Amino acid sequence: MDWSGLLRGELRLTFDILAGLAVGLAVIRSGLADRLMKRLLPLLRRAGIGPVLGMALTISLGSAKAGAAVIASALNEGRISERPAKWGTLMLSFPAYLHRWPSTMVMAVSLAGLPGAIFGATLLARSAARFVLLAAILRRGEGESGELTESSASSARKVKFGKRMLKTLPVAWFFYAVAYALVPWAENALREWLLGGTAFLPLAGLTVAAASIAHVSAALALAGGSLAAGELTVAQAVFALLFGNSLGIVTRLFRANAGYYFGLFSRDMAKDLLFWNFATTSFFALLTLAAAALPLAAEIM
Repeated sequence: MDWSGLLRGELRLTFDILAGLAVGLAVIRSGLADRLMKRLLPLLRRAGIGPVLGMALTISLGSAKAGAAVIASALNEGRISERPAKWGTLMLSFPAYLHRWPSTMVMAVSLAGLPGAIFGATLLARSAARFVLLAAILRRGEGESGELTESSASSARKVKFGKRMLKTLPVAWFFYAVAYALVPWAENALREWLLGGTAFLPLAGLTVAAASIAHVSAALALAGGSLAAGELTVAQAVFALLFGNSLGIVTRLFRANAGYYFGLFSRDMAKDLLFWNFATTSFFALLTLAAAALPLAAEIM
């Protein structure tokens, strides 16, 4: 194991959690969310979104971790309850992806042409559909209504920042270390499995899928080259890209989210977030794979 790399990652994680929570506490205690979201509140309320979640979603355009820190701070302050905090946190990945998506789409089209464009558009549609589902679940519940009074938050403001960090940071460090050690092994195992015995795609397609598990740029380049060489059809290239992306969901979610979930939220809340993140993401990944398989079936027939 690269111990220096692990140490650098743990330090980045610690900084992200500490800085995020500091910003989150400042936003909540200053009333900034209430003031900035005042004009949007009537519209947001219809979707079950109050000023805290609205602010978190806005902040997550730049960083989902910072948005999650705002929600975690509001939860500790008594401004929102666990239910909107959980579903609101799960919604943050879509605004964060919107920020990254244009560069991803440009890279996909430039490296893989039409299959890359379809792949990029599918990832955006999948993320948007998941966001709509999560918003619908949130709307059917309590949202943030009735949880923004000063009386409900005053006693919660006695929560000590340092005491919370002593409880949560060791757990965050542990889960980051587990992810750092296991994720590369899991990704290698998946790539070996793909290249070792699966036969529903030609070898070029399996190579694209294997590369897509961890390195989307390499997978797109391979897909473009295989398409130009006539080794893959457009349908095969799209399916291979989506298949590899879907297989990497578990490792990506665990590597990207486990550390800061356990650093910002309680252990039970973090476990729920990981489970529902995986469940909702996998559901839409399977739907897109099924749709991508239809052209393959038509080619075989």
